[in-house]
Amino acid sequence: MKRLISAVLAAIFLAATPASAEPHFADYPTKTYLKGKSVLPKFTGSGAHYRTRIRNEMKAGPNFGGHFTLIKIGCGTSCIFAFLTDARDGRVVDFPLGGEENYQLQMKYGIDSTLLQADWKDTTVGDYDTWIRSYYDIGSGNLTKVSEETYKVERFSFCRQ
Repeated sequence: MKRLISAVLAAIFLAATPASAEPHFADYPTKTYLKGKSVLPKFTGSGAHYRTRIRNEMKAGPNFGGHFTLIKIGCGTSCIFAFLTDARDGRVVDFPLGGEENYQLQMKYGIDSTLLQADWKDTTVGDYDTWIRSYYDIGSGNLTKVSEETYKVERFSFCRQ
């Protein structure tokens, strides 16, 4: 009887313990949308090398968080880097992900949410079997990390969203 009571109490305790839940795009709604045309940035630094690509992408309009344009550029097999621009004023927001450090980077984002999901393979460990999923919020105007989890994947496989 003691075992039964202990098992029931353990089940109740475990059910009441909150699980760490991944953020949901609906919980980060866009509050401000671009009205009018995108303001093109004044290029300095590395962005100047990609000004044609950045301008062309910005002319298509925002694709993230209401007034931001996320521009992805390939840098080799399973490699991308990105620029994030605010279409209201042309400001280039610091984008912390991309290149060889974030191998197989994949991103999920949309115009109606300020949340960005980023998945990539961790290459700092020798087996290439660790996948990292990070969530960022652009609601404040700068990318702020919301959460990060690591997962084990099949060795040398691709990350899947």
